[in-house]
Amino acid sequence: MSLNREQRKHVGKELRDNFELSGLTPEVIQADLAFSHEQFEETIKLGPTSDEEAVSRLRNYLEEKLKEQGKEPSSYS
Repeated sequence: MSLNREQRKHVGKELRDNFELSGLTPEVIQADLAFSHEQFEETIKLGPTSDEEAVSRLRNYLEEKLKEQGKEPSSYS
């Protein structure tokens, strides 16, 4: 998932939008994905040290949770 700056910005926004739409707390997501607080923060912001695997796991997790709630996730580019 090698993304350029603009793509990273877009994907980061979609992650944050889906996180907000899910209504889940960071603590719940961290426990479910075995993320540390720092790893969650870096991943949700798609920061410079975010791990591609963690981003994919978070993206898939949020999509699954939103679908379980009957909500339509923001699409990823």
